Amino acid sequence: MESKMNRRHFLRAAAMAATGTALAACAAPTPQVVEKVVTQVVEKSVEKQVVQTQVVEKQVTQVVEKMITATPPPAKVINLRFSSVNWGGWLSEPWKAIIKKFNESQNAIQIPKGYEDVAEGYQKVMAQAAGTVAADIYMFENKFMQSFGALGFFVPLDDLVKMSTIIKKEKYFASDWDESFFKGKQLLVPFDNSPSVIWYNKDIFEKAGVAYPPKKVGDWDWVQFLETSRKLTKGEGAQKVYGWGGERGWVYSLPWIWSNGGWFLNENKTKCVVDSPEATEALKWAADLIIKEKVQPMAAEMIQGGTSAMFYANRAAMAQKGTWWAIDLKAQKGLRWNVAPMPKGKAGSFARNPCDAWGIWTGSPNKQAAWKFIEFLSTDESLTTLTNVGLSVSNKQIMTNVFAKQEPKDVDWTVFSDTLDGHVRQHPDTAIFQQMNDMVVPLWDKVLEGKMTVAEYTKTVADSTNKLLKDCQGQGECPTA
Repeated sequence: MESKMNRRHFLRAAAMAATGTALAACAAPTPQVVEKVVTQVVEKSVEKQVVQTQVVEKQVTQVVEKMITATPPPAKVINLRFSSVNWGGWLSEPWKAIIKKFNESQNAIQIPKGYEDVAEGYQKVMAQAAGTVAADIYMFENKFMQSFGALGFFVPLDDLVKMSTIIKKEKYFASDWDESFFKGKQLLVPFDNSPSVIWYNKDIFEKAGVAYPPKKVGDWDWVQFLETSRKLTKGEGAQKVYGWGGERGWVYSLPWIWSNGGWFLNENKTKCVVDSPEATEALKWAADLIIKEKVQPMAAEMIQGGTSAMFYANRAAMAQKGTWWAIDLKAQKGLRWNVAPMPKGKAGSFARNPCDAWGIWTGSPNKQAAWKFIEFLSTDESLTTLTNVGLSVSNKQIMTNVFAKQEPKDVDWTVFSDTLDGHVRQHPDTAIFQQMNDMVVPLWDKVLEGKMTVAEYTKTVADSTNKLLKDCQGQGECPTA
């Protein structure tokens, strides 16, 4: 832990008496003497000696040397910087509140600049590090952690975690905790998650006379989901209501792949297997919701604002979003909504679960102080502050005691905890994630527009990703087994 400046107190008294002779004590071994007080005591009869018939009184002069310690200068305050990446002003208020409490809780460590954000993204973070002006603590999205870990950006936290009384593995959802490691070393401390479940518009369901989706994981399947989506899809043109708003990003196709028994990267993340029969079948089913079934809008049929805007405007009955969406939905006056688990496929029900976490920049000159702040961020009080604004956190107890009891009371908040408890898969995060993502995004868009077949997509993605993995493995930055 951070060593603190010791305060040394000196108090030394010496009395040297010999028939009226006073001797000063030796000087103290430090330069902190600021005052010397000599007290002379006389007229005190301490001994009588009889010499023949003469009485002699010895007088003692007592010399006291008093060392008065100067008040030491105050310990130097350690100033830290704490930054998120790509969060912007979104949810800045709870971060500001937590930082304020931390600054007020003690004087040794302060975060004078308060909440910062790198709006320019992760490339700007690397530029900061190269210029040795990076923040001490960063709030990172886990899927980018691997590439930064390969560059040695983060301080390994294993030894600090072992000593911590606040950050303990057993407090966290296993899926969140496991996403914090790179090459066997823990580089981050998880704090939130975002399982992508089904969100539904209650008014659209009621108007169509369709029963709400079930509350329990595993209580509905792909067939029932499709039937529900068909019943909810009504109208034409600009007034058409779609049963499934979905989400267009390729990462939102992952739950369909997993639920069908497939993977994007294999479990060890050593090979891309998106071209497997299970994955290919799942992706075709997902694409057909747009192309064949027409229960999900094409890109040209979406209104400005995408899936969210369609849902708010009562034009999409269901959507697939992470927990963070609750924050936006609560701001929509008059909108009645709830959540349901992902439907199960051949292999079960699985959700995508992107996480966020805190890490310490390896170039920070104040690593121990930075760790103290991360521990403060990880306290129940700090996590409750984040949960109260709508985030679902990695701490299981806070999810049960706080998250599940928030407003609106009629929302089935336990769906998120139930999903996190064994119904999520590890995201295909490796050191090549950003390169892989840049390659996959336009290809998946082509599939959803009917401009590329699923078979063409899976072969192209598998071949290109495996080349990236091979190069990454050769550099020792991606797992090989």
